Amino acid sequence: MFDPVAANKLLEDNGWVKAADGVRVKDRQRLEFEYSTSLIYNPWRLVSEAILQRNFQAIGIKLDIQNYPRDEFFGSLLPGGKASPPTGAVAGRYDIAQFATSYGYDPDDSYVLACDQIPPKGQNNIDFYCNPKLDALYQQELATADQGVRQQLFRQIHQIYLMEFPFIVLFSWTEFAMVRKGTHNYQHSPIAGGIVNIWEWWCEGGKC
Repeated sequence: MFDPVAANKLLEDNGWVKAADGVRVKDRQRLEFEYSTSLIYNPWRLVSEAILQRNFQAIGIKLDIQNYPRDEFFGSLLPGGKASPPTGAVAGRYDIAQFATSYGYDPDDSYVLACDQIPPKGQNNIDFYCNPKLDALYQQELATADQGVRQQLFRQIHQIYLMEFPFIVLFSWTEFAMVRKGTHNYQHSPIAGGIVNIWEWWCEGGKC
């Protein structure tokens, strides 16, 4: 839930003061950032940008929206990793990026946050995050097939995500599925889609 009163107090308590234009400043650092996404067939991304821009403005943080074609967004902007200076946002830089991602059956996501996956070697272009403790946990979960052991390791990994915020989740999709009458045991998964348990389906009369 967005709480502008609590957010403003937190910023003020930490020395971030609003300048004449309403943007907070501390030690010559200005809370103004470039905010970008890819221009594809998803209008809700542009809507969510506008909502976040308005909410951040209410607490003294300025988001300058500059979007890019998909190939440029993923091909050069994110891998380039050129951030704006402390004095404020600079057009063409990458400060905050919004995009969608999905995962498969295995919950391993080391390929997007491990130290050895920073471009040009991999896909760690969210914020070029590198945490040796997290890397060690990745190596452990990749080295075992024991589900119980991996579950414990993933809990430790997710605790780091929750404490250090290498990324922020805005929302998750609501998945829809329909099956023909007479189809039984169908289950739908937000990760694996509509075939998560295909071997358990059965249909009346042998036809679905």
